[in-house]
Amino acid sequence: MPELTIFEIIKNSLAALTNSKVFILIILEIAILLVSLVFSRLMDRKVVKTTSIVSSLVILGFYITNYVSTLKVFIDNVSTKIMEVLYFPTTLEFIITMIIGIVIMIITLLSKKNGKIMKIINTIVPISISFIFLGIIEYINTNRVAFDEFSTFTNPTLMSMYELAMGLFATWMIGLFLYKVNKMIIKRATLPKMEQDANLVTVHLENLPVEEEEIELPRLKSVAK
Repeated sequence: MPELTIFEIIKNSLAALTNSKVFILIILEIAILLVSLVFSRLMDRKVVKTTSIVSSLVILGFYITNYVSTLKVFIDNVSTKIMEVLYFPTTLEFIITMIIGIVIMIITLLSKKNGKIMKIINTIVPISISFIFLGIIEYINTNRVAFDEFSTFTNPTLMSMYELAMGLFATWMIGLFLYKVNKMIIKRATLPKMEQDANLVTVHLENLPVEEEEIELPRLKSVAK
């Protein structure tokens, strides 16, 4: 792999982009952005925004249709790499997974917004992954297994522990993602209704009629001479 300077990297990248259809795509997207900025001052902003987004997606769609086969290969490669990480993780990837889990656990415990169940889950999972990692280290040391990828991935016990830890981490991440999305949807659905209910019970005291009450003073008794 040749070593390139920053100037050579920028020069080669710009040369490749200007000679490809991506340059035309960038010009069209910039034109749509400028037109939307101009018309947003003259028309309804929501209509202009929707029209510009649809136009951008249509142009992007026409561009992507020319490279469907390449995109399929790219998606296949990405999915293969993801499966390799899940089923054949390197030591670095495993440690990064542990660090991410511990960071999430600390943030969850320090935050007051998370409930008790969320704190328990976000504490048990990273600790379990850490214990599995310690079990892997102990197994390698006890059974004198060579600490390399070939020896690790050909050992059924080590592979089982690796897959258990990565499967637990993947399930945990998917669960957290679904929880956050569900929470966001519920919040957006209930917030307008709560604001509407709050407006219904709002009482403006300054608009209420004020009745002036007459105060009758006590009468003085006449003293007989």
